[in-house]
Amino acid sequence: MYTRKNKADNLESLVELINNMIEEHEAKLSDTIQKKSDYISAIKETEAIIYTLSHSKEKNANLFSPNSREICTSDYEEQLQITKEKLINIESQEQTISEKIMGLKEIKEALLVQKTQDLNLGHNILELQEQDRQRIARDLHDSIVQNLTSIVHKCELCLKLVDMDPVRTKLELSTMSNTVKSVINEIREIIYNLKPMSLDDLGLVTTIERYTEQLMMNHDIQIQLDCSKERYDILPVIKLSIYRIIQEACNNAIKHAEAKTIDIKLIYDEKNLNLSIADDGKGFDAECKRDSLTSEHSGYGLCNMKERVYLLSGTLKIESTKNKGTILTITIPIMKSEGEK
Repeated sequence: MYTRKNKADNLESLVELINNMIEEHEAKLSDTIQKKSDYISAIKETEAIIYTLSHSKEKNANLFSPNSREICTSDYEEQLQITKEKLINIESQEQTISEKIMGLKEIKEALLVQKTQDLNLGHNILELQEQDRQRIARDLHDSIVQNLTSIVHKCELCLKLVDMDPVRTKLELSTMSNTVKSVINEIREIIYNLKPMSLDDLGLVTTIERYTEQLMMNHDIQIQLDCSKERYDILPVIKLSIYRIIQEACNNAIKHAEAKTIDIKLIYDEKNLNLSIADDGKGFDAECKRDSLTSEHSGYGLCNMKERVYLLSGTLKIESTKNKGTILTITIPIMKSEGEK
């Protein structure tokens, strides 16, 4: 089975291989630069000889040696032309090798970035999982566990009262019955939040519509939903992530921004799923919080949204101004659930 460790090992091997290739090309480049220097020196020497011959009144061998034959500048000019051609070739080789080295270094940098991203990706996934576990534990402890504890105490009370006070016992049993029904509803809500069944049965748009209607019933908020024709061939994890993002954005707008209206636009195109969520809440200084979104401004929402979008290879743009609301613009590449991985 191919694991994250296999991928990390492969990246290490690739980086080592590219380092070796860079060293080999740098050695070739060093030799090429030395040859280029030698050719430049030879050209200068030959040009100096030609200049001397051209400006001498006595253009014969006696200038160099009494026994030498007459020397003609054409011999040196031919040699000069050959050396210049060699220089041009060596300069072309130098440029080619330099470009190869630059390309290899870019590949190496990309691999190192990918390695870092893979490490961060694992950390981000673990962090999201831990946050979800904490949220579930908090939901269970704050209501369900307390209600069940109350039922246990009432059961013990009923055992003591059943013979002495049947009427009180019936009243306690009736209270226990209502508490159990409340616990069942809360458990169903937690299960629904973990994985809304309507996503598979009715689709993303209908699930969002039901969620926004429930929010408007429970809060003083107006939500406008605008969705294009839904595509049903999208991976379920993308649908669930979009739903989670909308949940977190609405929760953030209601609890932290104290918004009165929310506009949600969900548009499908050929390659991407585009989501826009705008509210008229308190907003915040987006420039100051661009790199570090604190819980004061983001609640439980924005940080999680950034992680979810990142894990889906999408983009998240945050525009916000104090007392003028917040706009989230999210683009996620569409991955089909059939025919493609």
